Amino acid sequence: MFKKQITATIVASVLISSLSINAQELNTSSLTPSAQIQQNQASTWLDQETYLLATNAYLWGSTLVRMEQVARQYTDMSQPQNDTSYRAPLNHFGHARRLPTDQDTDMPTANRDTLYSSAIVDVSKEPMILSTPNVDNRYFVIDMFDMWHNLFKYVGTRATGDHAQEIMIVPPHWQGEAPKGMTIVESPTKKVWLWGRTQVFGEKDYPAVHALQDQYTLTPLSRYLSHDPDNFISPALPPRAGHNDDPLRFYEELGAYLKANPTSERQQALLGQFNKIGLSNNGFDRSKLTPSMKTQLEKAVKDGQQIVANQTSNPVTMKMKDGWYYSFVLDQFGDDNALRSLVSHPYLGGQGAKEAMYPITYTDSQGQLLSGDTHYSMHFTQEPPVGSFWSVTVYDAKTKMLIANDIHRFNVNDQTPIKKNKDGSFDLILSHDKPSNSTQLANWLPTSEGNFYAITRLYVPSQEILDMKWTVPPINPIK
Repeated sequence: MFKKQITATIVASVLISSLSINAQELNTSSLTPSAQIQQNQASTWLDQETYLLATNAYLWGSTLVRMEQVARQYTDMSQPQNDTSYRAPLNHFGHARRLPTDQDTDMPTANRDTLYSSAIVDVSKEPMILSTPNVDNRYFVIDMFDMWHNLFKYVGTRATGDHAQEIMIVPPHWQGEAPKGMTIVESPTKKVWLWGRTQVFGEKDYPAVHALQDQYTLTPLSRYLSHDPDNFISPALPPRAGHNDDPLRFYEELGAYLKANPTSERQQALLGQFNKIGLSNNGFDRSKLTPSMKTQLEKAVKDGQQIVANQTSNPVTMKMKDGWYYSFVLDQFGDDNALRSLVSHPYLGGQGAKEAMYPITYTDSQGQLLSGDTHYSMHFTQEPPVGSFWSVTVYDAKTKMLIANDIHRFNVNDQTPIKKNKDGSFDLILSHDKPSNSTQLANWLPTSEGNFYAITRLYVPSQEILDMKWTVPPINPIK
C-alpha cells in the first residue's frame, strides 16, 4: 500500500512538472516549429469540434426558440389587429374572421379554405379546459403542439368527431383529480399552442363560421369547478431573451427557454454534449467561450439555417412525383431535428399525412420553373379522393403571397363551379393572361406575371392518396 502511494506521488509529480513545462512552452513566444504546428493543429481541431457542436445545437434547439418566439408574437396585443389576424392574449382564442386576399401580407402561403384560430395556453399554474361545440357538415380541427412543435393531439372531424367536447389539458406529470367524464390530455411542455382550422363555404358563410369559433373556449380548471367562466386575465409572457444586436442571441434564447422547458431524460445526453459550448439546463454561459469559439457559434447559426432551409430537397424526407413534393412526416419527426426545424419555420403548424397533405411544386412537368410567361393545364381524371375537401392554390414565388387578379380568384377547390367533362374529368388552366375560351375561363386559376409555386391541399386524404396510388396531376405547359 505504501509503495502504491509513493508510486502515485511520483507519477503526479511528473505530470505536474510536464504540465508546467508545456504551459511555459505554450506561453513562450518563441515556440519551436514542431510545437507551433502542433498548437495550430490543436486549435483547428478544437474549432472544428466547437463548430460541430454549435451546428447540432442549432438544429436541435431552433425549434424550441422558434416556438417560444411564436408564443410571444401570437399573444402580443400591443398593436391593432386586422380581421385576418388570430392573435389573442395568453390563454384565450384569437380568430381570423375572413379569408386572406392579395392585400394581406401577414401570413405567407396562407390557405383560402379555412379560417384559422389560435391560442397560446400556459398550463404551468393549473390545467385548462378546451371546449368545442357541435360542428356539423364541415371540417374542423384544433391541433395541440408543444414547444418542440410535436403535434401531440388532434381534436376535430377526423380524430375525435363532430360532437361537442370538453378536454382538460394538463402539464407534464400532473397529479390531481379531473371532473367526471372529462377527457385528459397531458402536454409534454408547460405551454401549448392550439392551432385551429374551420372550413368556410365562401364569404357568405362567415357568420356561421364565426358562431362556431366563438364557441371554442378555454377555461382554467378552478373557474370551471366554480362555474365562473367569465373573462379572466392571464399575465403576459416575459419578453424574448437577449438583445437584437447580440450575434449570439440564438444561444441566449435557447438557454433561457431550456430552463422554462426542461428536457426529457432521453434528451439529457444530447444536451450534456453542449456544455462545452456553454449550454446547459441552467442556461447559456458565454464566459466559457474563447473569441475563436464565439466565431464558430456565429457561423454555426448561419450554416444551420441553410441546412434547415434545404431539407425540402432531402430525398429521405420528401417524395416526388410529377414535379410535386410530398411529405408524410410532418407530425413524426423522430430524431430528425433538421426536418423538425424546417416544419416549425416555413411550415409552422403543418399537420400529419392522415389529417392533411400539402403537395407543393415550383416546376412544371418538364422541370422548368413555373412562370406567368407560360400557360399550363392540370388534367384531373376525377376529383381528389379525400374524406373532407381539396384545393389548389398558387402563390407569388418572391413574396409567397396570394396573387392579385381581375376575377378575385386565388384558388380552386371542391366548391368552385368549374366545368367538367361528361366522364367527370376536368382541366384546370393556370396562366397570367385571361383565357378567351369560356370553358377555360371557368376553370382558370390566375398566376403571377413572374415565377410562382402551387400547393394542393388534401384534407383527410384517402388510403389511395397515402399509398400514392392517386397523385396530383402534373402541371403541363400548353404549347
